[in-house]
Amino acid sequence: MAAMPDKQSPRSFEQRVERFAEEAGEAGERLGREAEAAGRRLAANPSVVGAADTAARLWGLLLIGVGAWFFAEVTLGYDMPSIPWRDIWPLGLVVIGLIVIVRGMTRRGA
Repeated sequence: MAAMPDKQSPRSFEQRVERFAEEAGEAGERLGREAEAAGRRLAANPSVVGAADTAARLWGLLLIGVGAWFFAEVTLGYDMPSIPWRDIWPLGLVVIGLIVIVRGMTRRGA
């Protein structure tokens, strides 16, 4: 909703900045209320909560694995095999694709 320009005397720069700040504050509050309502709706949906738990566990396991790998190699001095990342990243895409497919299949079955 754009405000109509006033037909009164021209406003000073400070007045225009204050009005802009008020409008931005109102818009921010509106956006906050909408985000809070959306968050409540999503939190009430068990499939969303379950998917978030699964994703959090997978990311956690991945980070633990990478951290353990570097800990063993750098700190403990084990001679770990070198990972050629240029050969591994396509495998990561395949895994992500499989996860998306499996999630889609489980949502339809539920």
